[in-house]
Amino acid sequence: MSHLLLAGLAVAVLVPASVPLAVVTGAVLYVHVVTDVAWDIRRLGRRTDVSTDEIVPSNR
Repeated sequence: MSHLLLAGLAVAVLVPASVPLAVVTGAVLYVHVVTDVAWDIRRLGRRTDVSTDEIVPSNR
């Protein structure tokens, strides 16, 4: 959710300075959010509690 809020704010701030830059920024941030959602769906689909990129301390 924070990504969406920051993306909207960044685009709104950039529009007065440069519309093309705002469009590119919006597109890049849109792709970023979509890939984040796809990654989360993939992790949920595998029904894992911890991904391989997270370190879990051993309880032994």
